Amino acid sequence: MENGRSSENMNKNSLQGDSAGQDFVKKLRPAGAALFLILFAVVTLFLFTSGRDPISGYEAPHDAAYYAASAQTMEELCEELRENVLPRLDGPASCRYDSGTNTVVVSIDDSRYAVVRSAVLRYFDASLFTFEKN
Repeated sequence: MENGRSSENMNKNSLQGDSAGQDFVKKLRPAGAALFLILFAVVTLFLFTSGRDPISGYEAPHDAAYYAASAQTMEELCEELRENVLPRLDGPASCRYDSGTNTVVVSIDDSRYAVVRSAVLRYFDASLFTFEKN
């Protein structure tokens, strides 16, 4: 019986004699949970909302169905890229129509590949393109 009481007293003493860190965590627990939820929401919004437009004010003149309709419209797409998209993106890039795959082949400098590819795909459907590194 004596042994049971001493362990009971030991548990009480250890709970009463919390270290500064344990006491801080106990006080912070409700506010810490709220802070975590707020930070989680902010980070989620930041990660999943779109960033700035790569080409400010630009909108694609037609949708993917229009461009995929014929070789002539694919040539129009290539011309649109040459005139209004690729010059406004940093780095050398060129395009040509490939009738074999019925896609516009965009050749991009290796150092700017990811940036140019993501900018083009922001405005146009991926099925219209084949990308290659220079």
